[in-house]
Amino acid sequence: MKRIILLLCLIPLMGCAQNNTVVVPAQSDMVSMNDATVEYGTPYGQQYFAKGSKEPYTGWLYARYDNGELEAAQQFVDGIGNGIWINYNPDGSKESQGTYVNNRTEGPAKLFYEDGSVKAAGEYIHLKRKIGWWNFYDREGNVVSKRYFTR
Repeated sequence: MKRIILLLCLIPLMGCAQNNTVVVPAQSDMVSMNDATVEYGTPYGQQYFAKGSKEPYTGWLYARYDNGELEAAQQFVDGIGNGIWINYNPDGSKESQGTYVNNRTEGPAKLFYEDGSVKAAGEYIHLKRKIGWWNFYDREGNVVSKRYFTR
């Protein structure tokens, strides 16, 4: 449990809450979701394992589009989604990024235009439900609207 708490404390320092830059490891340091197995029925739903391993996976899992571009990269601790997730468009541009807490998409998140500029920023609660104040931006970074989302 200490590793999860430490990881979540580091998320803002890694750039998810402050800017667009999150360093995703090289493919050789990640495991493809095609090379992972899933067990269901854990306290947090599903738990991931590298194929052939009996130990829950800690590290980054990724998926690729048919064209070879990254589709998603996600951090896991002890087989549970905890850390950063990033989704990409088929052209390789970042679509969105945010945080996982115990297999739930919660916390700070950003949505991006194809050119990499921020389209929207705010917080998610379980399963990507917007909560609290969200800012929506034009391509130059100017706030064009603000909206408050309730539970």
